[in-house]
Amino acid sequence: MTMLKDNKTHAINTGLSQYIADIRLATFADVAGHDALESILSNGSLNSVIYLDRDITIFTGSLAGVKQLYTTNTIGLVMLNNQAEQINLASIPLEHNGRTFICDTNTSSAFVIGSMSKESKWIVIADLAEAVRCYNAYRKLEIDVTVLTCLIPSLFNQTVKHFAEVQQVTIMTTSQHKAKVITPLKGVNVEAIICEHTLIYDALEFDADYDDLIADAEVIDLQALGKPKPKPISQTLPPVKTLTSDMMPKLLWDYASNSAERLSVPIEYVLMPLMVSLGSLIGSKLSIYPKMYDNWEVVPNFYGAIIGNPSSKKSPSLSDGLKPISHLVALASDKYKEDKLEHDTQKELNKHMTKAAEKQLSDLAKKLANQTDDDAEISQDDLKVKAQELAEAKQSDELIPEIKRYLTDDGTIEGIGELESKHKNGMLVKRDELTAWFASLESESNQQARSFYLEGFNGLGSFQVDRIGRGSVFIDTHCLSVIGGIQPDKLEYYLSKTMKGLGNDGLIQRFQLMVYPDPLSNSKERDLPPDKQSRDAIYNLFETIDSMQLGDFMRYGANPIDDYHKRPYYRFADDAYQLFMSWYDALKLRAGDAEHSIIAEHLIKYAKTVPSLALVFHLVDCIEHGTSSGAVNMNALRAALAWCEVLESHMMRIYSTVTDSANIKASYLADKIMKMVKKGADKTDTTDWISHGFTARQLIRKGWKGLNDADDVLNSLEVLIENNWLSWQVVPSTGKGGRPTERYYINPRISELL
Repeated sequence: MTMLKDNKTHAINTGLSQYIADIRLATFADVAGHDALESILSNGSLNSVIYLDRDITIFTGSLAGVKQLYTTNTIGLVMLNNQAEQINLASIPLEHNGRTFICDTNTSSAFVIGSMSKESKWIVIADLAEAVRCYNAYRKLEIDVTVLTCLIPSLFNQTVKHFAEVQQVTIMTTSQHKAKVITPLKGVNVEAIICEHTLIYDALEFDADYDDLIADAEVIDLQALGKPKPKPISQTLPPVKTLTSDMMPKLLWDYASNSAERLSVPIEYVLMPLMVSLGSLIGSKLSIYPKMYDNWEVVPNFYGAIIGNPSSKKSPSLSDGLKPISHLVALASDKYKEDKLEHDTQKELNKHMTKAAEKQLSDLAKKLANQTDDDAEISQDDLKVKAQELAEAKQSDELIPEIKRYLTDDGTIEGIGELESKHKNGMLVKRDELTAWFASLESESNQQARSFYLEGFNGLGSFQVDRIGRGSVFIDTHCLSVIGGIQPDKLEYYLSKTMKGLGNDGLIQRFQLMVYPDPLSNSKERDLPPDKQSRDAIYNLFETIDSMQLGDFMRYGANPIDDYHKRPYYRFADDAYQLFMSWYDALKLRAGDAEHSIIAEHLIKYAKTVPSLALVFHLVDCIEHGTSSGAVNMNALRAALAWCEVLESHMMRIYSTVTDSANIKASYLADKIMKMVKKGADKTDTTDWISHGFTARQLIRKGWKGLNDADDVLNSLEVLIENNWLSWQVVPSTGKGGRPTERYYINPRISELL
C-alpha cells in the first residue's frame, strides 16, 4: 500500500488510481533533458506519467517503515500488473544521479511501454533507458511490441515470472551473460534471445536487418528447459491379424479377394457378410455334433459386424458380401412371378370350369332325385365325385403362391417370426447400420425383442411371439443370423455399458464374426471389372446349398435323420476330434484367465463358432470338389481354428476401446497436439493453445473423435499430464466474479518428438 503525503485523509484500502487522481500529468517541460522520459511522452504514454509534487509514505515492501521518501519534484511512473491493473508507483528523479524508488517491491509490476495487447511481442528489460531504446527500435520496423520495464535490476526475475503467467515474454542478453540470465528462469514461459556481442535493439539502431539478426542469434525456450521430456504416447489400438487364402476354401477366397480389391477395403469387410449369409442359408438344415458321444448339437448361423469409420466403405462391402444371397432373392422373386402368373391363369380357368362343373353337378343332382330304382343311371358316388372336383378347383384358388424369403432389412419380431415359421431353416437380419438396432434393443419396452435375438443365436430352440389381439406366432426352430456395420465410437457406447455390468446379457458377445481391421494404407480408388468366374462359382454354390435336401447331404457324407436326430448331421473325424477337444480345454483355461468377464464370455462362445465354421468349410469343399469327405476333417477344423485366432485378435481390439479407453483417447489428443506443434502458433489468434493453453471445456467444444464426453476428456488429460505432455494450473478469476479456471498448458518440449 502506498500513500501520498498531503493534507487529505485517505482510507488505507483505497486504490492507487484514487491516490493519483488529483496529481497532474507530466508535461514535456517537466521532463526536459531526460531523453528516456521525453521519448515515453512522445510515444503516447501520457496517462502513465505524472508529476509528483509531494513526498510518498511507504507502508509495504522493502521500504516499509521508511516514513517519508523525498519524491517531491520527481516523475511518477504508474506501474501495471499482468492484468493491466494500476497497482504500483515508481519515482524517477530528474537528476541523473538520483535514486529510483518503487513504492511496493513485493508487488510484481512493470512500467508498460506499448499496448500490452496479446497480439504484441512482450519484452522485459530492467533499465528504463534501455527499454525505451528497444521499443523505438522495434517500432521503427513496425513490429508490434510491448516493453515491460521493472526499473530496478533486482526485480527483473520476479517481473519476468509474473508477466509470463499470462503470455510468453522475451528477454535479451549476450553470450557472456547467458548462464546468469537463463539459470533462474528455467521452466518459465520465456523466449531468451542470446546475441553474440550486442543486443538486437542496439544493432537495429544502425539499420541492421532484423531477420539476419534473429537468424544469427540463439533463441532458447526457457519453459522447455524446465520441463521434463514428454514420453511418447504410442498407445494405439492393439494389432489385429488378417485372414489369408489358406484359411478357407478357394471358392470363398477368390470371390472375397476380388471384391475387396475392387473396393480397396480389407478382405474381412467382404468375408464377414459372405460367411454370415452362407451360414444363414444352411441354417438349421444341417448340424454338427462337436463331441463324439455327447448330444451337444451346433448349427452354423452367425452374428457378425464390420466396424469402421464413416468413410471406410462398410456399406459397399456389405453389399458385395451379400450379393450371392441377394442373387437367390432375385431368383426367388422371378419364380414367384412365374408361380403367381400360373396361379392367376389357373384361377381364371377354374372360374369358368367351376361354372360348368356347378351346372353339371346340379343336373346330376336333379337326375338322381328324379330317377327310379328301375331306370337308375346315376349313383350317389357319381354325384360325390363331381362335387369333389368342384371343391378341389375352389381349393386351388386359395393356394396363393408365396415368395421364398432369405433375409430382411428391417422388421418387427412378429414379422420376422412369421417368416421363420414359414421358411423353417432360419432368417438373415441385415442392418446397414447396427447403431439404431442396438438402440432399439436398449428400450425397457422392447425386452421381448432382445430375448428374441438372444435366443435366436442358438439356432435350435423354439420361440413363441405373442401379439395383442392377433394371436401368436410359434417358431418351431428359431434360427437367426445377423449382419451389419457400425462405427467404432458408436459401438464403444454399448460396450462401455456392457462392461460396466449394465445390461450384460451376452448380446454383444454373440457377435462372433465381428471385425475391426486396419484401413488399407495408401489405398487408391480402383476401377476393375468383377471376376465373372469367381462370381458365377459362388452363385452356383449358394444355389446348390439352397436346393439341397436330405439325400443330397447324405451323398456328401452327412449322417441321416433318426429318432434322435431331427436333421442330417456330421461329427469330426477322429484326429480332428482329438484336436478340437484339446483346443476346447485350452480355450476354457484362457477364458478363466481373461482380464474381464465380458472377454471370458466372448471366448467361451468360440466353442460354437469353431465347429460352425468347420462345418461350413467342409460342406463347401465337398460341393466344390463334388466328392464326399465323410466326417468333418482336419483341414476344415484347422481353417476354422485359424479364423478363430484372427477373430480373437479383432475381439481384443474391439474391447480395448473400453478397457484401455483413457490411453487410446489420450493418443487421439496427442495426435491433435502434435499437429498444432507442427503447424506452429498463430500469433494473431488469442485462443492459440500453444501460447495460452486451453481448458477442458474448450476441448469438449471441439467435438473431436473420442473427445466429446466430459469423463473421456478428463481421463485423457490425466494421461497426458502423467506422460509430461501437459501441465496444469488453477488460474484465479480476474476479480470480476466467477470461479477459478483449471487451464492446461502444452509442454514446449513436445517439438523434440517431431
